[in-house]
Amino acid sequence: MTSFRSRTFTEYLQIIWRRKLLIFLVATGMLISTFLLIERMPNVYESRSTVVTTGSLTDRPAINARVAATTERLTSRGFLEPIVIQYEPYKNVSVDAAVAQLRQDLKIDTTYRSDYPERLTVAYRHTDPAIAKDVTTELVSVFGKMNDAVQKQVADTASGLASEITDVENRLRSIGKLRSATASRRSAAGHVAGALNSERAQRIAAASSIETLTDKQFALEQQIAEQNRQIQEQQRIVKLAPSDARASSSYGVLLVRKAELEGQLKDYGTQYTDKNPKVIQTRNQLGEINHQIAQLNAGADQDSAPVNSAEARELRAMQRELTKMQTELAITQRELNRKKQAAPNADVPIRSAFVPAVAPVGDGGETSAEAQTDYETLRTRYDALLTKQSQLERAQVATAGLDPGVFQVVDEPSVPRIPVGPNRFKYRMFCVALALGLALLIAFALEIPKLYSINDDRDVEYYLGVPVIALIPETVTPNEGKSRRLLLGRVAGAVLIGLLVSAALILMTYMEAFTHIAALMR
Repeated sequence: MTSFRSRTFTEYLQIIWRRKLLIFLVATGMLISTFLLIERMPNVYESRSTVVTTGSLTDRPAINARVAATTERLTSRGFLEPIVIQYEPYKNVSVDAAVAQLRQDLKIDTTYRSDYPERLTVAYRHTDPAIAKDVTTELVSVFGKMNDAVQKQVADTASGLASEITDVENRLRSIGKLRSATASRRSAAGHVAGALNSERAQRIAAASSIETLTDKQFALEQQIAEQNRQIQEQQRIVKLAPSDARASSSYGVLLVRKAELEGQLKDYGTQYTDKNPKVIQTRNQLGEINHQIAQLNAGADQDSAPVNSAEARELRAMQRELTKMQTELAITQRELNRKKQAAPNADVPIRSAFVPAVAPVGDGGETSAEAQTDYETLRTRYDALLTKQSQLERAQVATAGLDPGVFQVVDEPSVPRIPVGPNRFKYRMFCVALALGLALLIAFALEIPKLYSINDDRDVEYYLGVPVIALIPETVTPNEGKSRRLLLGRVAGAVLIGLLVSAALILMTYMEAFTHIAALMR
């Protein structure tokens, strides 16, 4: 037959049940052998070390470059080969294979904050915890060597800066002496010229002041003469003014103001005492008004010009202005006399040119300019060198209690106590699934030929297309005895297969195949 009837899930379960002994033997044999091999797998220990980086924000590019260089050196053959030769972490392998395996077991993690490498973690795994610790210590030592190299470079730079600063200081001191000598010569010449110029300036200032005061005296005299003329004209105008003071507008205003004050005084008398400030002020104002009215009346009786007329007021203003001018003229005359007494030679003619402030000193002017330029250049260089020296000193200062240097080992390598592998539970689950799968595969491989033959009434109905009316009970025949012997032979074959699988696994263990598999799965 070229086709077979599709089976139901129940029929497949029956096939498995018929081969249960075979499945059990194969799966048990594989599980026992693999479990023994898993237990014999060596433990893997991991030694770790943490290194942090320190430095200012301006040193970030340099620190990034140093971290990259150190990381590359950790995985270089030139660095790993001496470690492999010294500690021999891998037996019976060549140096190249040992270096490759060491690179595989070595793990370097760099933690960044923004673009700044903040922390490095170095981890190494091995079956021997002491070797794991020793190899990790050798790996971490590269950071100490980098710190030593950086410190040596900083020390050399600091020494060069110190010698250059000393040289610049000596040159500045020499130029300072030269400048002091030049300044002394110029100071001596400058004192003489300064005394002459000072005397000349004083004479010029005195002459200028006398000239100004003379002009002012003349102007005041002219103004006083003009003011006297105007006053005489105003006096004639006042004499010709009408003499009836009562007819003037000012007399009426005074009477109105007097009546207002008398009324206020009567009101205050009912409210305040005689010592009240308002009462006293009102009485004073009333007395002044009465005095002005009396003057107007007296002027009218004498047949003279009114005292408070516009012409009289203007005359009094002109007389006050004249008095001011006369006072100012007297002050000017006194100031002029003092100036003439203080500078008796002020009238002597003054030369047209000043004495030079600095007399020429030989050929030193050009040399002095060059010395000044050199001094400014050296001073700028000196400030830059001091700034760089202070930066180097700050870089050498310990940060947060740590030693100076770019790399700080905050977690030293130690001997691990607890293994990190292998994960035996994961391996056991994998072996259980593999054993069951292999046993089921063998069982189905043995049952595949029966799928093309007639085994029960359902096969009869499927292949013949007729229903089954009755079943003949199963009886034991000599052929069936042969079948049972065949079954025992198959069982023995299954046991033999299990033994062969176990032997293959033992051979793989001897060849350390599982160790390499575990290393690949880490």
